[in-house]
Amino acid sequence: MEEHKKTRRQQAEETKRHIFEVALALLDRRAFEQIKVRDIVEAAQVSVGTFYNYYATKLDVYYETYQLADEYFEDVVAPALIQPTARERILHFFDEYARYSSEITDISLTKLLYNSNNKCFDRPSEQGIRRVLGEQVQRGLQAGEFHSEEGAAAMVDFLMIAARGLVYNWCTHDGGYPIRPAMKRYVERLLRAWD
Repeated sequence: MEEHKKTRRQQAEETKRHIFEVALALLDRRAFEQIKVRDIVEAAQVSVGTFYNYYATKLDVYYETYQLADEYFEDVVAPALIQPTARERILHFFDEYARYSSEITDISLTKLLYNSNNKCFDRPSEQGIRRVLGEQVQRGLQAGEFHSEEGAAAMVDFLMIAARGLVYNWCTHDGGYPIRPAMKRYVERLLRAWD
């Protein structure tokens, strides 16, 4: 019985991921406004009911990107943060953040996600991107590399808001400048505030 439940759960995750991947492929070919739920379900070969079982709206499908980003930062980025100082680890973290926004996620999806109604930017800090960054900031504070009366959580908020602002600016310029070196310059300057 337990094995059957596990198989059903795995099947549900595969269906959800398939819908997401199909929606991403459609976004490569068309503007978000031109994509209808009907287009997604037809391309994914699932029913409308199946779609709404996993996602409340068309935009919610694309917000799935945040779950994947959290997994990427937990599974790929966190183990790679082995640089000798917290400052270097944070710079590496934000290089990966810029790379994720520009290369792993393409500009059309990044533009779609950067909107004022997106509540995913403020998801809990105990997981994913914010947790990985928070650990490095905390290590830097404990090692005396940084000095902040506000603490690690406030530093993480400040850094993430600034980084998202740069990504937003990059989007408004249609990716017209290399974001990775720009991110490095901005984060280096921001970190100096806590010397």
